[in-house]
Amino acid sequence: MPEKIIRKYYDEIFRYCYHHVESSAVAEDLCQDTFVSFIEHYGRYRQEGKTKNYLYTIAKNKCKDYYKKLRPIVMETVPEQEAGMRMEEEVAVKHMVMSLPEELKEAIILRYFQGLKYTDIAAILKISSSLVKYRVKKGLELLAQMEGGGHETKGN
Repeated sequence: MPEKIIRKYYDEIFRYCYHHVESSAVAEDLCQDTFVSFIEHYGRYRQEGKTKNYLYTIAKNKCKDYYKKLRPIVMETVPEQEAGMRMEEEVAVKHMVMSLPEELKEAIILRYFQGLKYTDIAAILKISSSLVKYRVKKGLELLAQMEGGGHETKGN
């Protein structure tokens, strides 16, 4: 059964990790760690919610653990020959998202980079759907401020 789950969700969890760390190699490691943890705890998993939400929760914790070990945060650079104006804008947006306070960043990544529903995000973050909506709205407001030049970022 775990093999089927891995095949079904691997790419999705990898993309989630990649949005957090901006490095394919690190994202691959975090993704694999996520599934190793899932398999190790599979016997104790009670199927109370969606398996996908459980995997996102594990991945979220793996990403947090990664950043606890890594100070200061270093983003992977994008080779210029691959970058055009669109790529630069994409990197700038991701950089702005990564500078949001943790709770807003998680909500934005899960909603817009992973395309999850508010109810699924609420289950992953263990908060209410209304709080998820608030965090997404607040995150978007802060991103709009940053884009307009009023950079307000979390203290590192």
